[in-house]
Amino acid sequence: MKTKLAVLAGGASFEREISLRSSEEIVKYLDKKKYDINTIIVPKEKSASWVKKLIEFSPDLVINLLHGGDGENGSVAGLLNCLNIPSIGNGVLSGAICMNKNICKAVLKNSGVPVCEDVFIKKGDSITDFEEKIKELGFPVIVKPNNGGGSIGISVARNIDEAKSLAENIIKIYNDDVLIEKFINGKEVTIVLIQKNNKTEVMPVLDISPKGGFYDYNSKYIDATAEIGFSTLPLFIREMIEDIAKKIFKLFECEGFCYVDLIIKEEQVYFIEVNTIPGFTKHSIIIKTLQSLNMDIGKFLDELIQNEL
Repeated sequence: MKTKLAVLAGGASFEREISLRSSEEIVKYLDKKKYDINTIIVPKEKSASWVKKLIEFSPDLVINLLHGGDGENGSVAGLLNCLNIPSIGNGVLSGAICMNKNICKAVLKNSGVPVCEDVFIKKGDSITDFEEKIKELGFPVIVKPNNGGGSIGISVARNIDEAKSLAENIIKIYNDDVLIEKFINGKEVTIVLIQKNNKTEVMPVLDISPKGGFYDYNSKYIDATAEIGFSTLPLFIREMIEDIAKKIFKLFECEGFCYVDLIIKEEQVYFIEVNTIPGFTKHSIIIKTLQSLNMDIGKFLDELIQNEL
């Protein structure tokens, strides 16, 4: 008898398109002889229709590919727990904390993980009240939605007027709080972590070299011009990155797989963010990592599925 897999895709977040593309890509690699696959599209508008479809299908396992919003912030993980349906993807705790960049960084800073200096502005607060704090960071600065993902809405501001304007746009367009971070001019890296038999395995550190100098949504998913390859950083720095990533994975009780983004400057490692439900498009980090290691993607998915079952 085939294992019944439900793949959740779509959703109401600004990462809906990435989610849909991820589901199409992942289904290509799943063994149709072993799995009865049902892709359940979560609508853009608020609706429980997809939950009814999920319950009627009664899957043995769910692969949650809902990037951003309620799909990634622990809400869907909590629903699946209540329905007693096992899933591949991170749980309530890791999703809730890691999706909220301000809280995530506060926890890591308290745990001794180096983070970039920032100014946090809640929607409804007066941005003008934070002018001096923003100036103290020094320019340029990174302005980003606090609960966003996929580098959507992230921009670089080179003066206070640009910073205020970008912050206002985030509140207006994304209805989100704003995180303004000190710009670190260094080497951006990422590392994929996988949970197998209650053990955390780390993939090789990857260097990311965007052509435009900034790894934004366009360089990730549209023209995909960023060069991504095995890191050329010294061994001791790569080991430092691995140790920090493992600590983060354990601290937030991550499950299945995720990847951690960091930036390196003058042998100092700074945390950027955790991707608890990473993109699975053909341009995504996890696909590129597996392909770089000549790993069979279908076999990788089989191992994740069997580990969870």
